[in-house]
Amino acid sequence: MLRELTGDLPAFKAARFTDGLNVAVAHRTPNAGTSRNPVGKTSFVRLLDFLLCSDVRTGHPLRRTDLAHAEFGLTLDLSGGPATIVRTGDDLGAVRLDEEVMRLAKARSLLGTGLFGISGGGNEPSFRSVIAYYVRDVTVGGFVSPTETYRKQRAIDTQPALAYLFGLDVDLVAKVREVSETDRSLRELRKAAKESILGMTLGRGNDLDAQIRTLQIQREALASDIAEFRAADRYAEHRARVDELSRRIRGINDHLVVVERNVNDIEKAISEDDDGGPGHDFVRDVFDQVNVVLPDLVTRRFEEVRAFHHSIVANRRRYLQAERARLSRETARERRELSDLDEERAELMRLLKADGAFETYGELQRQISVIDGRLSELIERRAIVDRWENTSRHLRLRSAELTLQISADLHDRRDHIVDIAQLYAGYAYRLYGDSRPAALTIEARKSGYKFVPTIGGDTTHDVQAMALFCFDLCMAVTAKRVGHGPDFLVHDSHLFDHVDSRLVARALGLAADTCREEGLQYVTALDSDRLDAALRESPGLNPHVCAEMTDEREDGGLFGFRY
Repeated sequence: MLRELTGDLPAFKAARFTDGLNVAVAHRTPNAGTSRNPVGKTSFVRLLDFLLCSDVRTGHPLRRTDLAHAEFGLTLDLSGGPATIVRTGDDLGAVRLDEEVMRLAKARSLLGTGLFGISGGGNEPSFRSVIAYYVRDVTVGGFVSPTETYRKQRAIDTQPALAYLFGLDVDLVAKVREVSETDRSLRELRKAAKESILGMTLGRGNDLDAQIRTLQIQREALASDIAEFRAADRYAEHRARVDELSRRIRGINDHLVVVERNVNDIEKAISEDDDGGPGHDFVRDVFDQVNVVLPDLVTRRFEEVRAFHHSIVANRRRYLQAERARLSRETARERRELSDLDEERAELMRLLKADGAFETYGELQRQISVIDGRLSELIERRAIVDRWENTSRHLRLRSAELTLQISADLHDRRDHIVDIAQLYAGYAYRLYGDSRPAALTIEARKSGYKFVPTIGGDTTHDVQAMALFCFDLCMAVTAKRVGHGPDFLVHDSHLFDHVDSRLVARALGLAADTCREEGLQYVTALDSDRLDAALRESPGLNPHVCAEMTDEREDGGLFGFRY
């Protein structure tokens, strides 16, 4: 059980816990109205989590410079006796357990053994993965779903902790996880093979088959030529190809001459435009010579004509420049094509000019060697694709086998499963009576054991919150009974934000009764008005106030100062 929460800050609000129901109360002054300025309820829970060796991410209170040198301690029952855990903001990777200073990993290992019976071997979950269900962190989405401790947590990642806490087969979960991770890696690799450079290297099975068949046909034709040595046929074939290439080369050269002439004309036109066009001064000269004075209106007209002329010239220049760029690109493309065609023609001419059939025979041998190398590469790539597909089929088969094994395991544990289901349904009945039927089912799925806690009509925030409350209480009781969990459970006040006073009173009463019956300790934080309203609904409720905070004074918060 938790015993005491302390800190060395002058006005820190220490907490002292007892067995049963414990409430950290945040007193609200009458003039606070609807204001909910923070006094430390959530920080109270996060500080407990910090002392249970959580990571300290950006935004955590212990990251504040005001708390950097503060020292906090938590005394709790560990391995049959009291132990004190001390951490500071100065060295977030260090923990002092009683008088021994150690690194975070070792402290987690000792807490895992002392609180959950985790030995650190086999397929047991980590300490932090299980304690996260006992001290949920609202800032990472710990209250979004009963089965998740942070937002968008993968179902496969929840399996080791939930299976362990509910006394199920963690070895089966480990096998499911291995298959799932392998399948995920394979899918990611296949995706990369289709979309990236790797895909250009491997290719798709159907495409590879087509390429292999085409090369095999080419190879058979070459092999037949070599066997019968039909050099004459190959000579005629090469000669025809040379003639075709020569015609294409002449056509491209002729077209290039025309294109280059057009480019020169465009260059000349652009140059003339750059020299500027005729102005309207010559018109003035004509009128001056006949002694006629131009009116102002005509002068303005000349200016408008000048602007219009400049606009036309600018548009013409842009068009000519664009046409020049297009023709330049066309010329570059045709020159590259011309180079390729000329290279191919030169290679064929070399064959045609070879002195005798021996050179032709050697060239055929070289070509068949190239095809053999290409075939070997394609066949190896096809084999890799086949192995992928076979692995995928094997994983699907293995996943189906494990689903059957999990189903059989649930059947073998049916009495245990029924006890869990009855425990959950009984808790929900204490809250809602027969108005909302409730069930906690555990099903066999590809991802392992699927936990489905439901309370009839659980679409509203208050019902969802109570479903999580019942799930956590059921988990804590079950884990303690099978020796896989501690004897405390902590909930942030956010769990009750959307729950009316009547249900809050019933939930606290249920927690108190369960603690008394099962030897547990339940810790939560509430505003004083919420607690008072719950006590009016249930006068017999007698919670232990483990800590008190207030918004009345600047030093009334958990840490003794407002931030």
